[in-house]
Amino acid sequence: MLASKQSSNGHARTRDVEENAYLVLGCYGRKEDGFVLCPSTENRILQLQESLVYFNEIMDYLDAIGLFDRPMMDINAIRHLVYNLQDRYDQKVKRLWNERELNCLERFIQMHKPCGLYARIIVVPAEVDEGPEPEEKSMSVKGTPVIERGERRPPQLKLIRGRAGR
Repeated sequence: MLASKQSSNGHARTRDVEENAYLVLGCYGRKEDGFVLCPSTENRILQLQESLVYFNEIMDYLDAIGLFDRPMMDINAIRHLVYNLQDRYDQKVKRLWNERELNCLERFIQMHKPCGLYARIIVVPAEVDEGPEPEEKSMSVKGTPVIERGERRPPQLKLIRGRAGR
């Protein structure tokens, strides 16, 4: 997508800027009695690019539900949006989201329901776009052994119960 940048006085500059558009699913966060249960988060769930098989139809659908005008905040409408996109717009040989990704979306919607959900379209200049955030790297606390994912160690119950050495 190309867009003209506007200068601070409101006039369009002649230089075009490459931009990436994303469908985003997020929550507003939640606090109870000063305790932060969720600090709020936002996930880019679909890059809206012309290489999508039904790009024009997807854009028409997003426009018809008003997502270009305002964020969607009704949880039932958000759930309906995700399922409609998944069911209607197969990418010839694959779905928009694989089974694992769809399960993550479903869990996100369920887990963050009390936070207040939203779906919206964002546009990010390509030069500053880092794409979806990389998975978190785990780090160990100094002096503790590093446990690889999938490796299970039995808990040291003696230490947990405070009876070390018995």
